[in-house]
Amino acid sequence: MVKIMEERRLAFVLSGGGARGAFQVGALKALYENNIHPEILVGTSIGAVNAAFLAVHGINSSSIERLIQTWMESVKMDLLPKHFAWLTLRTILKTPDYRNFGKLQNFLVAHGVRPDLRFRDMREIQLYLVATDLYTGQLVLYGQNPGQSVLEGVLASCALPPFFPPYERDGKLLMDGGTVSNLPVEVAVSQGATEILALDVTDPRKAAKGETNLKAYLNKLVNASEQRHIALEIALAREKGIPVHHIPLRGPDPTSISDFSAVPDSIRIGYEITNRWVEQWTTTYGNRHPIEIQMNQGVNL
Repeated sequence: MVKIMEERRLAFVLSGGGARGAFQVGALKALYENNIHPEILVGTSIGAVNAAFLAVHGINSSSIERLIQTWMESVKMDLLPKHFAWLTLRTILKTPDYRNFGKLQNFLVAHGVRPDLRFRDMREIQLYLVATDLYTGQLVLYGQNPGQSVLEGVLASCALPPFFPPYERDGKLLMDGGTVSNLPVEVAVSQGATEILALDVTDPRKAAKGETNLKAYLNKLVNASEQRHIALEIALAREKGIPVHHIPLRGPDPTSISDFSAVPDSIRIGYEITNRWVEQWTTTYGNRHPIEIQMNQGVNL
């Protein structure tokens, strides 16, 4: 039975993943080139950085290329320190290094995410950024209040100990949104998306065989919980009749969230993976936009 078509509201949902966010950049380039453009952008952690950049600069060829160049610059910036043990000790001792936050903020401002920008200034697209209330463990959503600062939303969404300290605002301590929802599909649903493209740079692959250090053990625990939560959010959205295209973006080998040296390869791989997804869609359904098929037939790809 053919359903009456709803207004198209395509959401791109961008996961967290540190330096792996470069995969999303390649994916965004491929989607733009194939004329797949969103009405809604939802991001958490590094996904919040990419989402905010596109919302601020618009979705066009020049902004995509500018995003690529911004990521290329990050290779030299060392935005995420690599000394995990030392950072963890500082966190336990409650002596966070606020210089790291300053470096990230300066980088964002230098690339157009200015302190004066508010969510109401994002006229071409709806932008939502996810953070976590450290005291309550509840999701905090930036973007529902049009007067909120976009820069503040990005910084709160990226505040991942031990790399960055919690972000203090209005008596709350906010931290990385990925701790409660690292692929916030549910947010897109709640904000009216009729279709979702989930650009997922999480990597559930286990640490190398024989690795038994604290970092590897914690990564395994976090990955297992994270993947269950992602699967649940996608399943709940599909139960509500919202088509969700889940596109895992990963290289042949696991990439560290702090390894920005892999950025050029990650951008290329993200581009190739997403182009293959588009080709698969086109081969199956022709040139019709995914939503035209899925709203009528309930197809998920």
